[in-house]
Amino acid sequence: MNYIIADHIISPLAVGTEPTLEAVLAGRSALRVHTDAFPCVEPFCASRFEEVQWEQLCIDAVKGTKIDPALLASPDTLFVLSTTKGNVSLLAETEDILLHDSARRIAHAFANSNEPIVVSNACISGVCALITAQRLLDAGTYRHVVVVGSDVLSAFIVSGFQSFKALSPSPCKPFDAARQGLNLGEAAACMVLTADEQWANRSYGSILSGAIHNDANHISAPSRTGEGSYRCLSEVMGDRNDLAFINVHGTATLYNDEMESVAIHRANLSDIPVNALKGYFGHTLGAAGLLETILSLHALRRGLILGTRGYQTPGTTHPLNIDPQTRTTNKREFIKLLSGFGGCNAAIRVTMETPIANLTSEISNLKSLTEVHITPNSVTLNGAPIAVTSRGGAMLTELYRAYVGDYPKYFKMDPLARLGFIASELLLRSLCEERFVPRADRAIILANRSSCLANDREYQRTIMPDNYYPSPSVFVYTLPNIVTGEIAIRNSYYGETSFYVVDNESQIAPLVPLSFAQKGTQSALTGWIECHDADHFEAHLKLITKI
Repeated sequence: MNYIIADHIISPLAVGTEPTLEAVLAGRSALRVHTDAFPCVEPFCASRFEEVQWEQLCIDAVKGTKIDPALLASPDTLFVLSTTKGNVSLLAETEDILLHDSARRIAHAFANSNEPIVVSNACISGVCALITAQRLLDAGTYRHVVVVGSDVLSAFIVSGFQSFKALSPSPCKPFDAARQGLNLGEAAACMVLTADEQWANRSYGSILSGAIHNDANHISAPSRTGEGSYRCLSEVMGDRNDLAFINVHGTATLYNDEMESVAIHRANLSDIPVNALKGYFGHTLGAAGLLETILSLHALRRGLILGTRGYQTPGTTHPLNIDPQTRTTNKREFIKLLSGFGGCNAAIRVTMETPIANLTSEISNLKSLTEVHITPNSVTLNGAPIAVTSRGGAMLTELYRAYVGDYPKYFKMDPLARLGFIASELLLRSLCEERFVPRADRAIILANRSSCLANDREYQRTIMPDNYYPSPSVFVYTLPNIVTGEIAIRNSYYGETSFYVVDNESQIAPLVPLSFAQKGTQSALTGWIECHDADHFEAHLKLITKI
């Protein structure tokens, strides 16, 4: 069981959870048009700080919780960070921007010596980080988890979204018929959770359940059937009579809002109140799941359902119970729903009740069915070498031609996605099972240390002042979880897809069994997938299953 015992929000709208909630209740928005924020970048509407440094923002968010320093420093406490791009703004100046190194400095600022975990799962990262915390606490792996979500804007991020033509020139209008796209935002949010009953009297909420599912549809376009979001909603729904509202992603893009309306309709939840908070902050990326969960919980404690700023006229195929004005409720639970690039979707169900029992989850007994190891010079499958004549990236293409050959999307992938794709193909071909059959019982859990730095460098070259041509096809691969999406799409896997950035391969081992806590998961394609550039890489993947 988990107890939520502290939180803090830092945003351009306000500093502190209560001041931020008051600003939202007053109908204020931090969205403004910025005309000269970054060289070459066109004007954009966003919520921004005047000046901010990403690592310090994360540290300040933790400090703002005013939690006992002894708890933060405890060996029983783990730091989990949620971000999409971290301090990528520094890439133009230095390549010393590895996410795990930053996470370690943030944890060390509080004298915590445990190796932190970074969840980098595109826009669902914040909710995935909370699910990770819940799993670690329920399994008894740690007694306390500090979850920090943050992203700051840069030419790298803004130009990428502009290349997708996804940004609205004015404040966004979630679910409205006149919506034109999303606004970006900067923020940091922190939530402290514990499984220690001695903190129970301080608790004001708990995460009841969580789910992560892939659409297996497209790496940058929402599913027309809302498949992943529908599966997440169905899994965490619980007793609908206790459900006050669903706080949705609500980016105000044409297709995301439509997808969410389809998913909610399919889950038979169209009558449940729905709200979206992007009109106050914009889309805060890795902070969104935390910020919006914290505000939703504190609003519910006041008996309120926050209004959806910018919404006026229904603009989705399936009607939603949505209102621009704040409403009242006497119910005590809500669902937080997110979706993102790579086809990923996540949801949690949160209660304001204080849990009365400290339960632990059983960890499944697992066995490895098959294993592949790829380096620039060799390939082994279950310990036996596979003959290759090429080296580096050419070797991966040789393997593609020898063992796949009929999937031209391979040539559009970045080096990290190519590596994961080939490794997964070799693994799955070695099994005695039917391929390409839709299934939701297989997870894809991958990790590395450098995230997708190789493709970050490639995209950075496209936005230099003297050579500015931002490409959406390059930008989308600057998210490490895209490799999990590519594997899910290829194989029609609707199960969990998650990507972690950690210090070394041994750190992912304790996380994988926890993924089997998700209802229905029977097997996982998992392991280490590091890619420094097109010719320097290593993949060590396994397929494990319940015994």
